[in-house]
Amino acid sequence: MRPNALHAYLSVVLLTSFLSGCVTTSTSGLAQTEVLAALANMGAAANAHDVDRHVGFYAHDASTMLIFNGESIVGWETIRAKQREWWSDGKTDVVYTVQGKPEVRMLKADLAVTTLFMTSRRTGPNGEVKDGRFAVSALWQRRPEGWRVIYSHESTTH
Repeated sequence: MRPNALHAYLSVVLLTSFLSGCVTTSTSGLAQTEVLAALANMGAAANAHDVDRHVGFYAHDASTMLIFNGESIVGWETIRAKQREWWSDGKTDVVYTVQGKPEVRMLKADLAVTTLFMTSRRTGPNGEVKDGRFAVSALWQRRPEGWRVIYSHESTTH
């Protein structure tokens, strides 16, 4: 699916889901727990700077999309390469901390939206310590291999 088609599809899915309300079946609690566990494991991989484990939570598709501060990164392989760059092949010292409780909204039994507010701390190439604040929203889809991110948007907050 092309990026514009994916954006249109995601907009329709999100709008339809929010207009009809969130899933309230008894299975939504279990699904929400599964998504939260995947999110926690993804965060642990990030703090371990384990690129493969971290991006393993993204759908391994050419259409998977990550938006970071206005930059569109499309395709699992491209996301993986970009994450390797950001984390200097795992040699970074960045530490991520979730601020507050992650938000999980079940849109359907197999589709969820998560929102996190986070901080980060890293040492720059010149030795200067940099602190950051950002927000992450992601669309998760239940697949045979488990819950996977099919779309994510990250942006810094000030």
